[in-house]
Amino acid sequence: MTEDDNDKTISHTVLSPGTEVSHYRIVRKIGAGGMGEVYLAEDSRLGRQVALKFLPAHMAADKDIRARFRREAQAAARLHHPHIVTIYDVSEHNDRPFIAMRYVEGRTLRHYCNEEPLPIPKIIGLTVQIAEGLAHAHAEGIVHRDIKSANIMVDSEFRPVILDFGLAAVQGGEMLTQAGSTLGTAPYMSPEQAQGIEADHRSDLFSLGAVLYELICGRTPFQRDNIPATLHAITSDEPEPLARYKADVPSELQRIVSKCLSKQPEERYQSAADLIADLRQAGRKSAGAGSASQPSIAVLPFTNMSADPENEYFADGLTEELLNVLARNPELKVTGRTSSFAFKGKQEDLREIGKKLGVGTLLEGSVRKAGNRLRITAQLVNTDDGFHLWSETYDRVLEDIFAVQDDIAQAVAAAMNVTLLGKSASVQTSVPESYALVLRANQWANQMSKSGLAAAAELYDKAIALDQNNAPAWAGKARAHLNQSFYGHADVAAAIRQAKESAHQALELDSELAEAYTILGMINIAIEYQFEEAGIAFRLARALAPNNSRILTGVAIYEGVMGNFDEAIDLAKRATELDPLDPEAFLHRGRISYWATHLDEAASSIQHALELSPGITSAHLILSWIYQSQGKLDEALSMAQKEESAGYRDCGIAIAHHLLGNTEEADRALEILLTAGNEWAYQFAAVYSTRKENDKAFEWLNRSVELHDAGVPLTAVHPLLANLHSDPRWPLFLEKIGLSR
Repeated sequence: MTEDDNDKTISHTVLSPGTEVSHYRIVRKIGAGGMGEVYLAEDSRLGRQVALKFLPAHMAADKDIRARFRREAQAAARLHHPHIVTIYDVSEHNDRPFIAMRYVEGRTLRHYCNEEPLPIPKIIGLTVQIAEGLAHAHAEGIVHRDIKSANIMVDSEFRPVILDFGLAAVQGGEMLTQAGSTLGTAPYMSPEQAQGIEADHRSDLFSLGAVLYELICGRTPFQRDNIPATLHAITSDEPEPLARYKADVPSELQRIVSKCLSKQPEERYQSAADLIADLRQAGRKSAGAGSASQPSIAVLPFTNMSADPENEYFADGLTEELLNVLARNPELKVTGRTSSFAFKGKQEDLREIGKKLGVGTLLEGSVRKAGNRLRITAQLVNTDDGFHLWSETYDRVLEDIFAVQDDIAQAVAAAMNVTLLGKSASVQTSVPESYALVLRANQWANQMSKSGLAAAAELYDKAIALDQNNAPAWAGKARAHLNQSFYGHADVAAAIRQAKESAHQALELDSELAEAYTILGMINIAIEYQFEEAGIAFRLARALAPNNSRILTGVAIYEGVMGNFDEAIDLAKRATELDPLDPEAFLHRGRISYWATHLDEAASSIQHALELSPGITSAHLILSWIYQSQGKLDEALSMAQKEESAGYRDCGIAIAHHLLGNTEEADRALEILLTAGNEWAYQFAAVYSTRKENDKAFEWLNRSVELHDAGVPLTAVHPLLANLHSDPRWPLFLEKIGLSR
């Protein structure tokens, strides 16, 4: 760990090697600057190396600064994220406060700005990970205030780690006025900081933009000959284009940097999650820029070669784990689970599978499990000619399963000339039995039946009992309880409470579990109507797993609910491209297109969903609504009558008959629908809106809110409620549910 040593005006009291500081023994000094000295030390209690950073003597003499230092350092100690340095202790030695933190061995990011320039994909990858760390800190209400290349270490595994949380917060107010303090971070300041105005989390995003600019150009965007000129440039000048310093910079990356460096906070990214999403997209485009098409892969279900057919769950589980690992990488198009598992047990020509899935490579293999021993074979096949690009056999014990997953993922990435960004596999469990129970639970959970979800929840609980730190088990438990509530298989309030608590516990253990963020996003939008929080959760999930079709669909639905139809449709299309045999993906693509009144595209998507799954719930109803909007009323009635879900069917029939002028039939269908109970409250509101019976429509809308009906978030965009828009109660209702436009 190093620190800039450019301030010669501070007098430092050097601690010699061997000095005892509490239960730490000084090894050597490793840095010094305006914010104090940094020492490498040995923790005598836990036998680990740590870094000790001392508050400068001139600041330590101020009681208010000392108190603030301790408060903010303690707050920063709450942060647990792989891209934020871990704080172990806050204490004092000879009246000088210090922080004990994890010792990060490596180089500062500044080294890669000046001495070892990086290619664009690696720059994007590093910046994404830094932004992930900031997203976590901002979610905890902590602003760094001193993001700069010298405050970010890149460790031996090329992972960035942000330093100086807490210290930076102390530094923020004193930087321009404290006598003798360093002004070396001025080139990274936001305009708010340069003007002495209170800065929030968007200031960190400005500073990160300056770091990103520096990584690309080898210089900061507003660097001038002296500090006053630099501060004036920050508040008044526009940075020079990236292309002046580096050729072939993607236009999308220029747009991202410019948005980060906007003078006004409201014109920047409003959250680190939004920045991450755009960086991932830029990374994907950058990766494909040098080739005719983006590298693509499908992971086919591994074959169970074990003597015990019960080990089928293990082969399926390994397949899903590999699929999820690869889907984290924006450079690689990865086919979704539904499409991949459509070929389970089928002896079909690999080249034909490649054509159906639209991928250039297939990963297939087999698993033989006997007790604690594993033999895993894997091969990567080119779908154009059937040529084996890579193959390997692994003879391991169950405890090595995560290392095998990493080895396979790294081998696939190398063979396809892509770079795995971030950590490859989620932090999992050191207890093999707990891991095996999660795989069994996943198999039950994928069935979505009442008995399957109950069995899954029970198995997740057993996995957690064996290992409380098994983050995927907590995430799986959250998903099982959430689906129990959505499908009416459990008490909604109790199931949602368990889902929320389990998802938070999963993220406490592993802050990069995209599935857990997705679950929280779904709870926020569908149950609690917390739309801002839902957006943060969904975008974080997307940033962590940019090629997971289910997650992209969730983000698409959120963007559609918020009225961002272009973004929503693009995401929905991407989801169907990734999982071309998933009827749910096409159903949601059609639903979103219907909200946006892109009726031909909506009809085409719903029809395709029905081709993939003729009985898929609500597809006939949505297609009926589309036909109504197109004026095809007879077709609308016919389609509603084909809907298998009774409540949806009666809703569609009631509306279609009303529009056809069949009053008696419409009233009869409405009476039947009303006997179905309050669970169809939102459908009642839609029917009454179509009939222009506004009082009844608002009565049922308000009741649907009381019941936490999952349809409520659709209110602002649902075409069937258009008749209510001119009613003075409309804006009041939208405000009530947090969707005021």
